[in-house]
Amino acid sequence: MTQRNGFTLIELLVVIAIMTTVLTLVAPLMIEQVDKTKAAAEFHEARQYLTDSRKVAFLKGQLIVFTFEGKQLRRDIGSDSVTLEFQYLFFPSQQLQINANGFTDKTQITVVAGNKQQHIELAEKK
Repeated sequence: MTQRNGFTLIELLVVIAIMTTVLTLVAPLMIEQVDKTKAAAEFHEARQYLTDSRKVAFLKGQLIVFTFEGKQLRRDIGSDSVTLEFQYLFFPSQQLQINANGFTDKTQITVVAGNKQQHIELAEKK
């Protein structure tokens, strides 16, 4: 009687077929989850940028004007302008002003991430 060393071709093909089926089912879910995570990271980045800009306005004693349009956020301080591009966030057309004391003219900014509308809260919680 001979000893078997290894797998037959049929056994290997069955294992490959099973693995392919599982990956076909799981891969889209994994990619979707990665996109959701990146969108959440961009949302928190935008919120932190707005919060930090309130401090900048106070420290510089200058008005800051934000313009939100599509996937762009533009910040104007005097003659200086900075534009941020986002991949996963979409902003309906809106504007925000932060006065020299760090106070905003709005309490929230509307953001669309994926198919979900969210708001960046600008007012301090009491």
